[in-house]
Amino acid sequence: MIAEFFPLTTLKSLISHHIALIDRSDTFNTQEFALMYLKMEDIDDLELKKSIQIVFRDSDIIFDAGKNYIILLPKTNWNGAYELLHGLQEFLNQNMKDSIVTYPDDGEEATELINSFKYVIEKCYNIELAL
Repeated sequence: MIAEFFPLTTLKSLISHHIALIDRSDTFNTQEFALMYLKMEDIDDLELKKSIQIVFRDSDIIFDAGKNYIILLPKTNWNGAYELLHGLQEFLNQNMKDSIVTYPDDGEEATELINSFKYVIEKCYNIELAL
């Protein structure tokens, strides 16, 4: 099954929902998830974009951010997200940039995590996300 794209306007709500599920089911709050930014604006090949879409699991949430994507990776720590991002950037022949934040390390609530994510994206790509 190919992962679906979600509108960027749902990002904060889905992050809040995911955190609520973790809080409800994990008494020790040890469950992590990662947010990753995948820069694709320099790539015009629609087939390549579809191929990348297939790489992600059915449980991953892909948000359409114009010509770029934000991916929520449930049950994925920073190392797992980094390996995936590094592999994708290598495949796309892009310079390696760490555009990842994780829950709870970079924020324990949706707003805090999104602010950390916006900071990382601005620092890496000089892109100001409107979230």
